[in-house]
Amino acid sequence: MHDLHAVEALIARLGRELEDLGIARVETVRVRTDATFTPEALTQAYEMLTPGTALEGSTLVVEVAPIDGRCPACGTTWAATPDDLAGHLLVCPSCGVPSPLGEPARLELLGIGAPSAGSGP
Repeated sequence: MHDLHAVEALIARLGRELEDLGIARVETVRVRTDATFTPEALTQAYEMLTPGTALEGSTLVVEVAPIDGRCPACGTTWAATPDDLAGHLLVCPSCGVPSPLGEPARLELLGIGAPSAGSGP
């Protein structure tokens, strides 16, 4: 569910910025996130929420940055994936001890791609 809310906030922000820039249509939106979001859920939410906006028909490109996990119980360090998460807890793959994530989930806008001049309607 937090994926949906993050995409809603992204679309609202982009809507304001695109309007200020006079951009009526976008082809791609590139974002970076960490393992707390799943690219599939972000893409599904994006496709569900963009009809009727300047983002309609555009593609969401999701880059996933790893979370550096470190277990407070056994000291194991690893690059965490969505499979290592239980809600907002990171579960150690070695001993199974859960620990809170160090940073809040983030969805960072990397860039937008607008149609080039003469590329059609």
